[in-house]
Amino acid sequence: MIKNIKIKASAIKRFLWFYSITVFAVLVLILLLILYRNDYDIADTITFFKDIVANILTSPILYIIAIIPYLLFLLIKSLIKNYKQYKIIGLLKGLFFKIVVPIAILFIGNKALQSYRLSEVVNYTWDANIENNLAEVNDYYTIDNKQRGIHVFHMNGNLEDIELLKTNNFEWITITPFIGQSHYNKPTLRLISNESYTRRLAYYKKIQQECDKFGIKIMLKPHIWLSEMEDGKWRSDIEMETEKEWNVWFENYSQVILKYAELAQELKLEQFCIGTELETTVYIKPKKWNVLIQQIKTIYTGKLTYAANWYHEYEKVPFWDQLDYIGIQAYFPLSASGNPTLEELESNWKKHIEAIALVHKKFNKPVLFTELGYKSIEGTSEKPWEWNSAKGLYSKISQKEQLLCYQSFFNTIWKEPWFHGIHIWEWQGHGASDGANTNFTIEGKPALNLIAKYFKIEK
Repeated sequence: MIKNIKIKASAIKRFLWFYSITVFAVLVLILLLILYRNDYDIADTITFFKDIVANILTSPILYIIAIIPYLLFLLIKSLIKNYKQYKIIGLLKGLFFKIVVPIAILFIGNKALQSYRLSEVVNYTWDANIENNLAEVNDYYTIDNKQRGIHVFHMNGNLEDIELLKTNNFEWITITPFIGQSHYNKPTLRLISNESYTRRLAYYKKIQQECDKFGIKIMLKPHIWLSEMEDGKWRSDIEMETEKEWNVWFENYSQVILKYAELAQELKLEQFCIGTELETTVYIKPKKWNVLIQQIKTIYTGKLTYAANWYHEYEKVPFWDQLDYIGIQAYFPLSASGNPTLEELESNWKKHIEAIALVHKKFNKPVLFTELGYKSIEGTSEKPWEWNSAKGLYSKISQKEQLLCYQSFFNTIWKEPWFHGIHIWEWQGHGASDGANTNFTIEGKPALNLIAKYFKIEK
């Protein structure tokens, strides 16, 4: 009995040793990666690392990963035992049943799953004739007064993508810096240091110089990124608990936004978005926003917008009259289920257009879709706003539904005279997508060619 207890205690001790070492190794690796991404800026790295660690330590994924080394240890130990008992025959049997068979089952299962996910047939003929092979953009904006934009990521080292976007008739790109904030109800925004500002300025200048070659314009659109997603809260739920904390939050947010406004002015970027989906702050503290807008205008002389959530917020923003465009994050639901028809999608767009037109009429401002995007997955039309999740690992890839959603957009609201344009979500960098995925990116998918087709104007 005592011997068994000692064996169990020893096994637990060994497990905890493996577990602790693995967790420590994962955290060190994350720290080194953040340090590398921040160009070895210690202060920025420590601040960001704290936010990341706080989030990771509450995630079950870390603890699942940490079990893997111990399981490998047990497997090797078991194979050694097989060999000691039955020599080479025991080892071969152990390898077959404990490694070969499980791997074969996983391999066959994955093949079957991927076969199902890729089973959709898309009848689309790529049209290369609509591409722009001139040295610069066609400047279609001067014809129909509509922006043709897309959010770009991972441009560092992929600046050749700018020319590819020009070829596909994009005339704008959106750059999206993320502002770190740990809790939705605490004023813990990560401020911009002088060193961080200088580094970002240099990075964005490279992108701007590449855009200037082709006549592409830029919108700078900061997003707050919450590292702690308590109870499903996200940036639209940001709300302080005391007046003092509200004042601190706006002081911090103003510092960051005014820095970005300064950067946009220094680079002469054409457009600046003052905030993204900060719904509760807009409702509760409109006067604070009014003050911030006036401060921005003393620094930045380009066009201004705000990116309001599609779900009611854009209808209630009180300061549209102080901005150039009514900005909407346009993830409107377009169907009640998967496999919709084009007619169903267009019908639902027309209902949303009625509500949008009322806001346009009230403020007499053009409407700009600061975001619109669809994943290439079955059901994207039902919940376009739904972010990547475990569902994307087993759901059927649907380039067709993504294509139909964009088609319905161009068949309806794109034609409205008060509609000022779109900044699509998203483009993930050269070679990031071959099209066989459920992500928002349009790279390598028929949606890219369709968008290029409707962006083009026959002169």
